[in-house]
Formats: sequence, structure tokens, C-alpha cells
Amino acid sequence: VGLHFLAVIGSVLLPILIIGLVSIVAYTHLLSRMGFGEVLAGLGLGALPVLGTALVQEGTLGPAAIAVSIPAFLMTFNLLLLNEFPDEAADRKGGRRNLVLLLGRRGAARLWALAVLLVPISIVASVTEGSLPPLALVACAPTLLTLSGLRWAFRHPDARVPIPALAGNVAWNLATNAVLAGMLALSILLG
Repeated sequence: VGLHFLAVIGSVLLPILIIGLVSIVAYTHLLSRMGFGEVLAGLGLGALPVLGTALVQEGTLGPAAIAVSIPAFLMTFNLLLLNEFPDEAADRKGGRRNLVLLLGRRGAARLWALAVLLVPISIVASVTEGSLPPLALVACAPTLLTLSGLRWAFRHPDARVPIPALAGNVAWNLATNAVLAGMLALSILLG
């Protein structure tokens, strides 16, 4: 499929395809053991699909595509990061070098919280600068689903991640992406 779109869209799609391919092929045996797993997951499953879709549909990377790729990256990065906490012992034993192991639980929890907060900040900044329509601000509301996780990250990062925090993280990812896409579509329809 990638080769088809490369032929249709042109070489502008090549960097996205190469980074995506490297992310997929090298993740388990190389990138997750070098401390790049979360970043490459954020790119390969978050930002790059958004940017690639924009290129396929519009033939260019406009400000809206770049603006939407930022929360997509941050949320996918965070989805993996928070889910690594319960696997800390197994990851250590298996030779992985993820951010929980590299930064410690407290540092990784604070990084997770920072990325959570950067999602609505990036949306507000994109609306303020005109890259996204004002209705996109509604996509900040699902951040409330991370409150359990934020409490854990700031108060008890050495404790087990509460199940509501893990569930809220997944729901936040899905809801924010769905609401943001819906608000963009509605903005186009309202013209």
C-alpha cells in the first residue's frame, strides 16, 4: 500500500514511510532496548499516520495536519509509557531500556504527566495561532479522563499504577482523537 501511495503522491511521502518502517521492524529487537521505543511509537502510531493521511488526501502538509500530529504523537507516546509501569520488572529482566527504567518511576511518571498536559496546551496553541478551528478546543475536555493518572504521577509514582489511571489513559487517547476529528469535520461542514 505504501508503494502505491509513494507512486501516486511522490517522494515527499518517502521520509514518513521510511521512519514508519524502521519503527515497526526495529522496535522489538533494537529500539525498545535503546530507550527510543516510546518516541518511535509516538511517531509510528501517532504523528506519522496523521501526516501521511494529510499527504495522501491533500498532497501537502498544511498547518492543521502538523497541529493535529502533535497531540497524536503525545498521546501515543503516553499510552505506551504508562503501560510500561506494570511491566517494569519483566522489562528489566528482558533487557529493555524504556523510559521507566532509564528515568526511574518518579521521572517517567512526571514525563507522562507533562505529556498529558501538553496535549490540551498544543490544541489551545494551535487554535490561538489559527492552525485549528475554535471548535477543536472541545478536544481538550477528554483530558479530564487522566485525573486519576495525574494524581498517581504526582503523589504516588512508586506505587502501582491504579487501574482507573490505565483505563483513563486509553479512554483519553481514544476520546481526544475522536473528538478532535469530529470537531474538525464539523468545522468544515459549518464552513
